[in-house]
Amino acid sequence: MQCCARAEWEPLREVMVHEPGIEVFFALLSPSAHLYERFFSLSDAQREHRDLCTLLRESFGVKVVPLCDALITRARDDPAFHRELAALAASRLGRRCEDAGCELPPGLQREREAPLPLDARDAAHLLDIIRLDPTLVHTATGIRVELNRPLHNLYFLRDQQACTDRGMVLGRMARREREGERDLTGLALAAIDAAPIMRIGEGILEGGDVMPAGACALVGYGSRTNRRGAEELMAKGLGFDEVALVRQPCHPLVEGRDPMLAMHLDTYFNIPAQGVCVGNRTLLHGAEVEVFHRTSEGYVPAGPSSHLDAYLIDRGFEIIEITTLEQLCYASNFLCIRNGECIVPDTVRIAPAVLARLAERAHRNPQKYGALFSQAEHDYARLRADAEFFPHKQEVYAHGLEMTPLLLTNATGGYGGAHCMTCVLRRG
Repeated sequence: MQCCARAEWEPLREVMVHEPGIEVFFALLSPSAHLYERFFSLSDAQREHRDLCTLLRESFGVKVVPLCDALITRARDDPAFHRELAALAASRLGRRCEDAGCELPPGLQREREAPLPLDARDAAHLLDIIRLDPTLVHTATGIRVELNRPLHNLYFLRDQQACTDRGMVLGRMARREREGERDLTGLALAAIDAAPIMRIGEGILEGGDVMPAGACALVGYGSRTNRRGAEELMAKGLGFDEVALVRQPCHPLVEGRDPMLAMHLDTYFNIPAQGVCVGNRTLLHGAEVEVFHRTSEGYVPAGPSSHLDAYLIDRGFEIIEITTLEQLCYASNFLCIRNGECIVPDTVRIAPAVLARLAERAHRNPQKYGALFSQAEHDYARLRADAEFFPHKQEVYAHGLEMTPLLLTNATGGYGGAHCMTCVLRRG
């Protein structure tokens, strides 16, 4: 398969997804420690995710490839691939003795000395090992299972790779919590014959920071993608005439720094149609842009730096502004299906949960989050009074956009919307 995405507004043909699974349950025991925004119902998040997939298939004709199904099918039909899956599982299955001098019952002793080869396990079992990252702890009385770093955030399948005009680029995750994900998604891409054209090596790159836009591409960098990762992508993974490197802005309403509030480019900016973009104006203005043009020698700097809002206007984009609260409710994290048609999180339904969580933060640390919470409360009152919650805005209708709201109240609790939950395989 030739993966390709030249512009966010090109017709979406095929995506890969992963439904939140048992790995999410363990993250929900301590949400913030596992990069989640808030606690949510796993069963409801699974239902919402299925609704997203059904909408893509039945209403828009998009081919939806579940990650686990792709891996299991290929492993069943290809013994060599099954061995690759088993090898990845073996790297994620640990063993250790709690007491070096402990004596185990004969049956457990035999299992410790000669464990069943993982090659003999079925693919679904191997996938559970990979997702949960267990360690078997041998004790004097038996075996205890500990989980190391389950792939809690795997259902945000945008981030481990990026689809560009040249093909699929396998990224490299910034947070230790997520570093095991790309090995699995890389194997899943190979399972559907969509092997990446390159892998990020020394740098860091996450797919939520990569935005193809026709003649140009925007690549965000900051807390989740670093400058080295963006430069590696430019060197081998992009063929656009122009690339805009966008530096992650600090949130002006937060005392100090909270990179999660705008962790990826698509958390505060997105493109629903050619010549139209959606974003929080304050963050757009705070994001610095460096422009590069492609030459026979590679990408070279082209002109002075500017702010993202000015860059977009200069490139002919009209900006539909979203408030601070709407941005926190994933308004910009929509998925464009084709020019002017998108699936967007239903922000009005998400807002109460986001406000409640923000109120907790402001109560614990008023100096840091007080101003942000006050602005979000103000936005909520005004948006409700005017019935202007995104996407139900006059500007949206004026641009002829067809935005399909989808209930993602629980699934967004992991810090992402419809854009983050989909790995684009093909557009055009």
